[in-house]
Amino acid sequence: MSYTFKSVDELTFTDDFMFGTIMKNPEICKGVIERLLHIEVGKVEYPSLQKTIAPFYESKGIRLDVYAADDEHIFDIEMQTSMPPALAKRTRYYQSLMDVDNLLAGHGYDELKESYVMFICLSDPFKQGQPVYTFRNVCAENNGLFLDDKSYKVFYNTSAYNREENTELHAFLEYLCKKRATSSFTKNIDKLVETAKLNEQFRSTYMSLNIREYDLRREGHIEGEAVGFDKGRRNGLAEGARQKALETAAAFKKLGVELDTIAVGTGLTREEIAQL
Repeated sequence: MSYTFKSVDELTFTDDFMFGTIMKNPEICKGVIERLLHIEVGKVEYPSLQKTIAPFYESKGIRLDVYAADDEHIFDIEMQTSMPPALAKRTRYYQSLMDVDNLLAGHGYDELKESYVMFICLSDPFKQGQPVYTFRNVCAENNGLFLDDKSYKVFYNTSAYNREENTELHAFLEYLCKKRATSSFTKNIDKLVETAKLNEQFRSTYMSLNIREYDLRREGHIEGEAVGFDKGRRNGLAEGARQKALETAAAFKKLGVELDTIAVGTGLTREEIAQL
């Protein structure tokens, strides 16, 4: 059985570990959402990475790449470097469990937030050549009548970036597809990516997770020979690594390093660092 993984220097924003690291920055997360959806987003609540939702013991749980919210919306952002099976039904299930998670016991249905499930795909999920595919519930007898349930499923085809007319979204999709940063926003992301790759804590954590993945595969706990991380097996940093990250962040904070830079390097959030 062979198992290979990218070196740290080969990582890009679309790689799962790097994507999660950069998207922990609330301003980057907010900027990505606003460009993808063309809406104004309020203050983004703490972006949760690899969030697990399993409301019932016997139900099938889900693990979301990036789960974020503001006062009026909830968002799930999935980075897909390959097409998962049953993509359409997957979004249906994701959205249903997000609603369960969002609606606390005793709250009315009218309190459900506007919900978006977004899949960023590096290839065309529907083979129609469109850069964006947006799905809403529409009446079969009158396609001008929408079921206003405030739920949306949106798929992005980065390979068709040159057909996207919106300048900011065009630049973002181009960056994901071609790794060319042509806007101030994508240049900022690219700078954070390069900063992360130079950080010893980031490099150490990435290598540790890969070694753990290799050991699990060798011992037969993970079947198959797929390259990369198995999302179901990644449960975040071990407590010891987290403690080290907190100590590193505290030291950099005392030196006056910017919180965003510390967040990228340590994997902590701005809020966690600010409280140190």
